[in-house]
Amino acid sequence: MLAACSRTEPNGGNAPAANQPAGNDAPTPTPGKVSYEPSDKPGMLIGPGVREKDGVREHWLSLVDLKHVDRFVSKEAKAVLIPMTFFGHGVIPHPVERKRVAVFSKWGPGACEIDLGAKQVTRDIQPTPGREFYGHGAWSKDGKTLYGVEAEPRKEGNYDGFVVIRDADNMQVLGEFPTFGKAPHDCHILDDGKTLAITNGGAPESGELGCVTFVDIESRQLLERVDVPEMMAGHLAITERSSKGDLAIGCTPHSPPGTGPDGFKTIPGGLMLRPSGGKAAMMTEPADVIGKMLGETLSLAIHHDLNIVGATNPAGNSVTFWDIKQGAFLKHLEFEEACGIALTLDKRYFVCTARSKTAVQIVRASDLALVEDASFTLSGVSGSHALIYDL
Repeated sequence: MLAACSRTEPNGGNAPAANQPAGNDAPTPTPGKVSYEPSDKPGMLIGPGVREKDGVREHWLSLVDLKHVDRFVSKEAKAVLIPMTFFGHGVIPHPVERKRVAVFSKWGPGACEIDLGAKQVTRDIQPTPGREFYGHGAWSKDGKTLYGVEAEPRKEGNYDGFVVIRDADNMQVLGEFPTFGKAPHDCHILDDGKTLAITNGGAPESGELGCVTFVDIESRQLLERVDVPEMMAGHLAITERSSKGDLAIGCTPHSPPGTGPDGFKTIPGGLMLRPSGGKAAMMTEPADVIGKMLGETLSLAIHHDLNIVGATNPAGNSVTFWDIKQGAFLKHLEFEEACGIALTLDKRYFVCTARSKTAVQIVRASDLALVEDASFTLSGVSGSHALIYDL
């Protein structure tokens, strides 16, 4: 199911010399041996899942303790599944109440809060009348406010985007502000809670480009816009929770005319990188790797110490790793329907999840080597994203 290839950089390694562990305890690579050696607290892998059983569609939030990967490999352990009524997309942990998370659906009315301790849904969240959720949200730094991304339904064709502000205690709507773009999706709280970064897919029929917008939350004014030419801006990752940090943008191509709604899956997506203080640029080389990154560039994860960003392309069965400072390609892995990617809490490993067989692959961060003895299936995580959390 999985194979790997890498491009050798001028310094003779698979990664630039700058990509060395800094400020963490990443295991030293051992020639000929790649084993899973986590610290005491690698974290809990969390992500949505779905399946059809006896003609009924079931949804859940899955929990996988990464301390016990060996037991998942041997199938002694099973994921904890928390039932839900919709297929989740973004999972957003509360910054203060550690066991409380919000989950949003993509292109639909579904959203809820879940108590990870009690392992149950505690409250549904309703979209604004006439709109639908677009997959993501963010809590304010103090956890008193929830910002949810909403938009007009696709069938209406306007795609206007809004960030709706809700009181975290009762989910009462307190206000809203525009996303300053069309078809919004991802969002992140930055700058000590002062800024919201939002991806906007754009609307080609109206000439509206995809972009990432940075909005001042207090004044609700646009601070900065990073345009994405010819593609939709889908998801973002950024270092140091700062609008001036290293920025990665996952981009999705528009379906060519006459190809149907899934036509975008037949052509390469994109990855745009903007190092701190630098200019944003779309990755274009090596061409053979870009050609494998079909469809949506979905999930992103950045290892800040090593300057590495990982990206998934499920339509291309692809996971790629890049130097976010240099814009250099590091490694490519083939992984069937790769969707989620996240970094363990100890920063030792990238963990990749897949829609197919809800499989998991683990990659050692220090040298991007696949840890084959830590691969397992039936994680329960089949959604677009996964996060690793200190629960």
